[in-house]
Amino acid sequence: MRALIITGLLIAPGQALAQRVDENVTTSAEDGFGKSVGNESVGIYANGEVRGFSANAAGNARIEGLYYNESGGISDLLQDGSDIRVGLTAFGQPFPAPTGIVDTTLRRVTTDRPVVTIRANSGEFLGPDLTAEAAIPLTPNLGVNAALGYFDDQYADGASAWFISHGAVVRWRPAQRTELTALYSRYDYGDEEQGPVVYTAGPYLPPEIERRRFFGQDWGQWKGHSQNLGGLIKTALGSWRIEAGLFNSRFTQDDYATAWYAGVDRAGIGQRFVLSGQDQRYASWSGEARIVRDLREGPRQHRLIASIRGRNVDARYGDFHLAALGTGVIGVSDPEPEPTRSYGPLTDDRVRQRAWSFGYELNWRDLGELNLGLIRSDYRKEVFQPGLAPAGRQDRDWLWNAALAVHLAPWLSLYGATTRGLEESGTAPGNARNANEVLPALRTRQAEAGLRVKLPANLRLVGAWFDLRKPYFEIDTTDNVYRTLGEVRHSGLEFSLSGKPARNLSLVVGAVLLDPVVTGEAVDDGRLGRRPIGRTRTLVDASFDWTPPGQTRLSLDGRILYEGARQADALNRFTIPQRVTIDLGARYRFQIGKSPANLRVKLSNLTNIFGWRVFGGGGFKANAPRRLNVVVTADF
Repeated sequence: MRALIITGLLIAPGQALAQRVDENVTTSAEDGFGKSVGNESVGIYANGEVRGFSANAAGNARIEGLYYNESGGISDLLQDGSDIRVGLTAFGQPFPAPTGIVDTTLRRVTTDRPVVTIRANSGEFLGPDLTAEAAIPLTPNLGVNAALGYFDDQYADGASAWFISHGAVVRWRPAQRTELTALYSRYDYGDEEQGPVVYTAGPYLPPEIERRRFFGQDWGQWKGHSQNLGGLIKTALGSWRIEAGLFNSRFTQDDYATAWYAGVDRAGIGQRFVLSGQDQRYASWSGEARIVRDLREGPRQHRLIASIRGRNVDARYGDFHLAALGTGVIGVSDPEPEPTRSYGPLTDDRVRQRAWSFGYELNWRDLGELNLGLIRSDYRKEVFQPGLAPAGRQDRDWLWNAALAVHLAPWLSLYGATTRGLEESGTAPGNARNANEVLPALRTRQAEAGLRVKLPANLRLVGAWFDLRKPYFEIDTTDNVYRTLGEVRHSGLEFSLSGKPARNLSLVVGAVLLDPVVTGEAVDDGRLGRRPIGRTRTLVDASFDWTPPGQTRLSLDGRILYEGARQADALNRFTIPQRVTIDLGARYRFQIGKSPANLRVKLSNLTNIFGWRVFGGGGFKANAPRRLNVVVTADF
């Protein structure tokens, strides 16, 4: 891979064509639901939270439209971007599950000359990054994107880590309408300190602390790697298409640690703990093979789809060492000597899932679209815990999806959809009486309806109502057993307004008004609150990018994020207050010799708003303070 980069540097002739310099997430976003380009993103959703749930856990991750199970992340250096697709924006994606689809697009050589991109990044907290990327067209039908990067990451809680990332994407077109793609992505990381999570002793938030001051333990760190290997093939012959992808994804923690403060009082004093382990591993094989037949009948296009997709997930975890470090004050550094730690055998956790799918799509020009799917799912999970008999679960079920969109006018479309899904729920947590018990797979369901309107001034409005329901797992306070205590329902309204309302102005606005509710016996008798922990009922994300009149080099951009109050504990006794954060930035295009370059400056959390973020179980971490990031990118 390094050789490819060096080759690109040596053979790049004349003036380079812009490859990364022109990237801009705001101008490339089609809606306000979620878009990522490089390390920047806009929109109300991300792959870890779509409509309040994880799209990855729901089995909705895709690589260029094909099913993928992510154990470890793919390097941003090899991604052209990723899109969150919900509602009408998910039409054309076969066999969606409830929540939303996260679709990643890999890099592609788009020029007829080699282009090498060098990027130097100050880092948000002066942790510098340096990356080199090469886009090399070896022949008219064969191209390679390769990348190498070093990252000195600095975090809001004062922790730090180093990352070394490298990989390549190779695309070959041996025949017309046929393309083969190979992916290799890896990053190694180490010295990743763990800032403590704070658990309060009562229904109140921790006292405000100074951010960027590390108050964990230097010896409580992560070290390991993330790696993805895979390939895709897409070919067409007449009205037939074959698409297939196979991926191996893994994430290892050679060293693992998590730190927390328990029973913290209003003065910030609590008990310190560090849980550590070694050789934790999460690995998966996943993929999909799909046959598609397209039939055209006048204004109607019919599509028949047959697919098989599956995943084998193998995890090794457990046998942790718990170090109790005594009393401490949150936000105050108080290092302790590293204890003697010993580890035993690990738990093996295996998931095998297959899905046979049949679908039909109809696109009737100027009238509408119909999308139907039927899925037979076979899910098996086995857990082998040291000293205990193997435990397992098996679920077989019929799943389905149906969606209809009607084009009432060139400027107005309406749609309705319903979906049934099956997703993994894992094992009971370690602090439950039934720790590591294999839990049944979750049966999920979703209904939604909405519209898309083309407005004057080149604007597009997308709105939807959705109702998404899943079983709700939590520890039962009567016997400390982790079990289904009811059902969680996320219903609400989501909106996107995007487009170019004026010359040289791009606007992307997303909003969700969520009504999250937990129902069931535990809520009725007061063991659980009616609102799920950590959810906000209102989220608005607005971004703009503007080039001043007469300017060709300078553009200004900004982002305003409003987060409503969030439930801070499972009993709904207190909340995290609402907050607004503002980011401002600018881009200035210039040249280094004959090569295009870009200076990117971004000031995040302009007003330095302080706030707490809440995690499952009621733990808190502070948000990131005001920070300045400066990036120089050049295409040679």
